[in-house]
Amino acid sequence: MTDLVVALSYFDRKIGPTVYMEYPEKLGEEEKMTLNQIFDQTTSEGWFWHSLNTKDFSTSLNYYFEIKSDWARGLKEMLMCSIIFKQKLNSEKEHDVLSWLSDFVMKMHARQDLFKAFYPTPRVAPGSDPGAAGESDTETNQSYVLVMKWLKELYFSTKEEIRQKSDEEIIANLMVNPAVYDTIRKLSKHPVRLNELRSWFDEQQFNRDFEKIISILEEQKFIVINKIGPETFAILVKSIEVSRVPPTCAMDLIDKGDLPRDKTDLPRPVVDHYVGLVGGFFNTYKGSDDADKLKLFSAMAMPKHYNLIAELRNRPLPKTQIGAILRQGPVVATRINVLEDLKADNIIDEFEYQGMTYVMLKTDIDIVDQFPEYIQNALPPQDKIARNPRFLIPPQVAAEVREDLMDLFPADELLARQQHTIATVAAAPANGGGEPPAAQSDGLGSGLLDDSPFDVIVDKITSTFITSQPADVGGPKKSQHDADKD
Repeated sequence: MTDLVVALSYFDRKIGPTVYMEYPEKLGEEEKMTLNQIFDQTTSEGWFWHSLNTKDFSTSLNYYFEIKSDWARGLKEMLMCSIIFKQKLNSEKEHDVLSWLSDFVMKMHARQDLFKAFYPTPRVAPGSDPGAAGESDTETNQSYVLVMKWLKELYFSTKEEIRQKSDEEIIANLMVNPAVYDTIRKLSKHPVRLNELRSWFDEQQFNRDFEKIISILEEQKFIVINKIGPETFAILVKSIEVSRVPPTCAMDLIDKGDLPRDKTDLPRPVVDHYVGLVGGFFNTYKGSDDADKLKLFSAMAMPKHYNLIAELRNRPLPKTQIGAILRQGPVVATRINVLEDLKADNIIDEFEYQGMTYVMLKTDIDIVDQFPEYIQNALPPQDKIARNPRFLIPPQVAAEVREDLMDLFPADELLARQQHTIATVAAAPANGGGEPPAAQSDGLGSGLLDDSPFDVIVDKITSTFITSQPADVGGPKKSQHDADKD
């Protein structure tokens, strides 16, 4: 069951209040009846909460408003937009969601022709022939489509606001703050007296409240404030490291040669390009400096950037599907250049194949907590936490070479040879008795010593290479020097 539904109710002059649009279409008759009753009792423009207490939903945030209309009595349409929740929001999330709801209402007020969205049949001007063409279905439908688009945008924006953020998002939102990032770096060397830390903090001109930053770091268990003798120290007990790592789906391609069954619809040239892209980056990647780390934290801290990264962790995607992931809805969101930002930061890339553009995660982002530097240095060698390893990715075999090898060495033949070798080894005498292994043969090979898969492959490659060369007619070719002598 969905966590929320966004609905737009309309006051029909014949049947009264009715839920006219909803997204997704998950409201039951009980919820619709309650919303109609709420609408019927509301007369002044504004927002308000109302309890639903149905089986699936508990409450709704509603906004009653009116828009101008050329076709309604009183020249106005009465509307109510409702966001229906399973549970009531806290005050902080309520404020954020209300801003998107207000944005929807403002857009509805701004367009003069949106009233047509609530009249699905063509209209005929008064006094005209009833058989004459009136307002076109196309014009009416365009208004309906636009309102429905805005309603979906409101749904996705609200869903993003109330979504439970992951641990890496929470940490990234902290670390993207320069005051937090630099304070942790300062304390990673050694504990610092609190008065000295305050003086240093003021010198940096972060334009942040020192007490609030210290409170945040204590709440997130980064630091402890401890009095030792007459002095009070800020002691860092946990640090954060961020780095670029190869996407798991790319490593699966490298390790297994293909994606899992449910992800095999990518064209082979796209797969080859993707593996080469990731391999080329990480074979020269030497770690991130402070500037790059802040870029990585920033990418993970922005919801739309994070949503796209999270989706691309599974597989490369056609660019046509990206819009649904980014949910570029409200006016503010349309100004966020997610693709351009992530490409500029070398996190994603694009590849075009047969008219289709694919978006792929070039580097994933790994955020981990660890001991501060001064604690790491104090640990015995066997207890030190390993640094992130360097990823060496082998170059991919060219597509045409891979196909030739598959034709040359069918999988069933290699499997038969492997099974024959294993069976022969198992049957060989343990103490040297009986016939020597080299003398045993059943037509699959000359014996154990010469019948290893490696030898089989070398023999076949050599034979194929020799037989594929053009035969010399009339003996060996003369060199240019001998030809000149003749």
